Amino acid sequence: MSIPFEELEGSPRVQIDADGTKAVRHFRIAWSDWRDFARLLLGSYRRAGCAFQFQPPLAFPDMPDVVVTCLEVEPFDGGNPDGQEIRSLTAGTNAYPIAGAKITATYESRLNSNARADLPAVPEGTYLTYRADLGSESISIPGRVWRWATGPDFGKLPPDFNPNVVIPSDSFQLTWHRVAAPNWEVLRDLRGKVNSQVFLGAPAGTVLFLGAEISRQFEFVGDDGFWQVDFAFAERAIDLIGSGKAGWNYFFRENSFGGDHWTEVEDLDGNQPYASADLATLFTFATC
Repeated sequence: MSIPFEELEGSPRVQIDADGTKAVRHFRIAWSDWRDFARLLLGSYRRAGCAFQFQPPLAFPDMPDVVVTCLEVEPFDGGNPDGQEIRSLTAGTNAYPIAGAKITATYESRLNSNARADLPAVPEGTYLTYRADLGSESISIPGRVWRWATGPDFGKLPPDFNPNVVIPSDSFQLTWHRVAAPNWEVLRDLRGKVNSQVFLGAPAGTVLFLGAEISRQFEFVGDDGFWQVDFAFAERAIDLIGSGKAGWNYFFRENSFGGDHWTEVEDLDGNQPYASADLATLFTFATC
């Protein structure tokens, strides 16, 4: 779709700082075109049967990773309105057929969208950003498991002395931007499960999917707009004596096996506390 426009005097303005790139452009278009012009700038999805057709957002010229994040629509000449479309407080607004509309488009960097090469693949038009936080857990281990490493007798620790061991852990968030249709069924099914294969470089069984916060983005008319999905994960990877990592289904036992106290557990039917799944399926659209 081609919409006639004019970029106004004094536009654009570009700001570059430690947080990325921000730019502002001002356009003049016909008043009746502002909704379609907004769709062009922001991008949109259209459902075709059980699939989605994506119209990508228009990036800032020569800056493909800087896209529109905010639009402001106002009359180009606010003193010359046409109120014929107003039928009630909820039907119709002033129009400005003579001077048209002024569109202010704010562009911003899609921060961290390319920060990691091992991010999961996502559908065209969407992108992921990554944020990590530090964490730890502390477990108390009975003194009878330990002995003094030095001294005349290398005796066992007193039974009432239970050393606390701090285990470093990570929590991280993947934010999925401009999503056409979250896969609600997969989100529910995978909550509380661990990765069945390597996920963001972490070995199988070490990343736990905690859940997601979901919000609407850029919804302004009809079915236009997107979703933003904030996925929360926790990583637990304890080095084993031999090789490999102990994940969420490993627990500390008093008697070591092969030199390791961390051992996988399961119930009498062979079920582990945390079931596993392919976490990459979180990043798929809902289907019919």
